[in-house]
Amino acid sequence: MLDDLATVDWSALTHAYGAADDVPDLLRDLAGGSGKALSELYGNIWHQGTVYEATAYAVPFLIRVLEAPGADPGGVLGLLASIADGTSYMDVHRGLLPRSQRDSGEIVEQMDAELGWVAAAGRAVAEGMPVYLRLLATHPDEDVRAATAHLLGGVGAGAARQAGLRQAAGGDPSDLVRACAVLALAAVDEPVAGSLSDPEPLPRLAAAIVTANIRADDDPEPVPEPIAQIIERDAPDCLTRIQRLPGGVSNGLSWVIAAVARHPRLQIRLLTAWLRHPGRPIREAAAYAVTGPLHTWRPAAAALVPALAAAQRDSSEAVRTITLRHLAGAGQAAAGAADLLWAAVEKGPVHSQGTVFADDRPVGASALVSLCLLRDPRADRFLAALLRERPLRTAGLDDAIEAIGPWATACRSVIVDAVEAAEAGAVRARLIRAAGRAGADPAGLVPVLRRHVAEHPHSASELLGDLGPAAVAALPELIAMRADDDPARKRIAARALWRITGEVDDLLTVLRDQIREHGALETLAEVGPAAAGLAELLPPMFDGDDEWRAVHAAIAYWHLTGAAGPVVPVLVRYVACVPWGVLAVRALAAIGPAAQEAIPVLRAHAGSPYRAVGWRWGGSDGLVAEDEGWLAVCHYAIDRIQGGQPDSGWPDVLVPEAFRQP
Repeated sequence: MLDDLATVDWSALTHAYGAADDVPDLLRDLAGGSGKALSELYGNIWHQGTVYEATAYAVPFLIRVLEAPGADPGGVLGLLASIADGTSYMDVHRGLLPRSQRDSGEIVEQMDAELGWVAAAGRAVAEGMPVYLRLLATHPDEDVRAATAHLLGGVGAGAARQAGLRQAAGGDPSDLVRACAVLALAAVDEPVAGSLSDPEPLPRLAAAIVTANIRADDDPEPVPEPIAQIIERDAPDCLTRIQRLPGGVSNGLSWVIAAVARHPRLQIRLLTAWLRHPGRPIREAAAYAVTGPLHTWRPAAAALVPALAAAQRDSSEAVRTITLRHLAGAGQAAAGAADLLWAAVEKGPVHSQGTVFADDRPVGASALVSLCLLRDPRADRFLAALLRERPLRTAGLDDAIEAIGPWATACRSVIVDAVEAAEAGAVRARLIRAAGRAGADPAGLVPVLRRHVAEHPHSASELLGDLGPAAVAALPELIAMRADDDPARKRIAARALWRITGEVDDLLTVLRDQIREHGALETLAEVGPAAAGLAELLPPMFDGDDEWRAVHAAIAYWHLTGAAGPVVPVLVRYVACVPWGVLAVRALAAIGPAAQEAIPVLRAHAGSPYRAVGWRWGGSDGLVAEDEGWLAVCHYAIDRIQGGQPDSGWPDVLVPEAFRQP
């Protein structure tokens, strides 16, 4: 069956890890049913969605392996389906390259070669059509027939293919196979309405999803009621069968919600109904599935909060916990459930055990962060009480501390002592920054910063500079740091000395020497016209590959010269929900009417019903709040550029921005 493997010069071909000379042995092992070989082929001739030069050469042998006596045809069919759906690495990742390289001859040549591999692999998979149709019609295992139908959905049209799938959709004894055939037919717009009356729920569900998705994306009419009813009724009834669908479906209801992503109102209806379902497994699956619309469709949070709040009375602890975490991550819409969040904070725990990702912290900690973002005074008092505890424990509180600001009056009164009590390192640095945001009294704060400036030169010196003349007592420490060999410390100390004394010449000398550093450019903008002599050094940075540098240079140029013309196009280019994009929007708002060019881009961001988060703050808990903050600053900038109401100041919202730019 594989005797001619040696006719291919595998060592001259490449896959994800270099030379493909290991492929022949893997194919032989695969023919014997080796799961390890299948796993390795999933990592080299196909890797995270991309295919390679050797892929098309391996496919004919994979097709033969399908009929090997000891092989796992279902696994091989899955690999072939992945290959048929594969793409080029460079085609996917070119946007991540520096701008100057994206259209270079080398990159274009590489992408053309890779797209050729993609096309060759797709053609090679399609060559197996006779084998696939035979398996679909005759193989005794329903999972193999289902995997075959799934594969056929990705290999294009053709009379024989369509006929085989139609026969399977209407006549296969397995509901799983019939459903897969319906989904495969839909891939080439084959009508599937007949399956809406299938005797089993899974094929009906598949046909209803397909029928719903035939509608145009901009169709203002809701999905027809009979179709919505089928999905609402049948998805719970065939939950375990959905999880048998090819492609690794782990949560059947999440799969359904993703399948109707073009219809967010339908998603809300389905989730609201399923969260009230009498079956506990259905409610638990629905609770997990909420993530999809909550994190993608802006109106979803307000629409889902009532159902999430009602779920706090559920008999299932899993449902209560999952939906409470969603409530904590619902942004401003969570205000309607603030008492439920407060109950979770009081119940606790809010401290994590060791270092964990934000999404894995106790739900009480997530609720506390949510209340902090809502500026709830109960959260302020609770967090202040925690900051008074000795020994000080902050595990799990990082994002709550980052949310401290002028609103947190109770924290303001205790945070200086917390800085003193904290261990040196990230915790104390975080508390130092929070003390600055909260507006702690300089009389108590400056002595503490002086004591710890050597251990925390960045955060402490930056805050001393922010305090200005009130930090005059720290001049000895800052003068000593100014003599440091480290360029960043030298610059931060020079900035603080300028802010305290008003003497700018020494700072300008430091900034000239470090003019390409992000922090230097940020400080240059702060200095303003007094640094106008350095303005000529900035325009060459506008078109560079470094987003931070380009944005900071443009902002600094405007602050130094007042000239908006050269700056606005640079800032518009970087408008996005990422830290440098927020800086760009803030600068555009400050420029005002001279930034009219930015209005269409800002309106596109502000007017979309879909979230556009490019920088996840605090794990998924902060995704909605971050998007709401982005929306608020875009509207603020539009208003300032159009000369709207008197400036009310930069919105007090969560946005994706770094503490200080790198």
